[in-house]
Amino acid sequence: MRTPVVPALLLFFSTLLIKASAFQLPKTTARTCTRIRRTATPPPPMLLYSNNDNEISERLPKAIIFDLDGCLWTPEMYEILFFMGGMGSPFREDPNDALNLLTSGNNPVRLLGDVRSVFLDIYTEPHLRDVQIGISSRTDEPDWARELLTKFKVVSLGEDINFQGRDENEEFVYLENIFNGPIEIAKDSKVDPNVDHFRRISLECGIDYEDILFFDNEYGNCQSVASLGVSVVYCPDGVTREVWNMGLYDEFPRNDGSVINGDQRGW
Repeated sequence: MRTPVVPALLLFFSTLLIKASAFQLPKTTARTCTRIRRTATPPPPMLLYSNNDNEISERLPKAIIFDLDGCLWTPEMYEILFFMGGMGSPFREDPNDALNLLTSGNNPVRLLGDVRSVFLDIYTEPHLRDVQIGISSRTDEPDWARELLTKFKVVSLGEDINFQGRDENEEFVYLENIFNGPIEIAKDSKVDPNVDHFRRISLECGIDYEDILFFDNEYGNCQSVASLGVSVVYCPDGVTREVWNMGLYDEFPRNDGSVINGDQRGW
């Protein structure tokens, strides 16, 4: 007797289903297009600084970096080396002006702009206490630059100074006392594939480029460093109160590759 076709097929597929249910496939998660989010480093907490007795919230940089030659002081080390007979170190205090120094050839070396006033702010203002203050300087005589840092006076500690935990027994605050962050003083380039001050600063300090503020008097350097995403202030007359306030309070952060105060270049 011939088995009807339809019931036979139903019997066949039922048997297959029963066998398949006995075979356990390994458990796997469903194949989905899960989007992995790259979480940005959260910005630092909003910090307060006092301006005209009003408390204002500002996003401050995690590091403020300064060039040296032509930015903090003049003349530059190459000028002493090539145009002043190479008579630089040892530097000494000018007997007629204790705030200035003299080279071994009796040429004056002085701080530019409002460096003392600005650095006094850095030393005393509570809102800047957690900001790393560092140096990125390409100079012909690194040892001379380091010596100047130890000899330029910022302020006498006989004045009413908020010490920030530093040694109150010291008579003066020198430039070197201001810097609590990365120090890059060398003959190499600030931005170079092999030797790059700012890549080292970022990697060693764990600070993103976007959280760094940099002051330099050479526009070419400003452009190169700004291309990394660093906020850069062009200061052709050294660090003045105007460029300091502009960079720190008015323009930071600027991470689009443009240079703060760049329209002031003379060419």
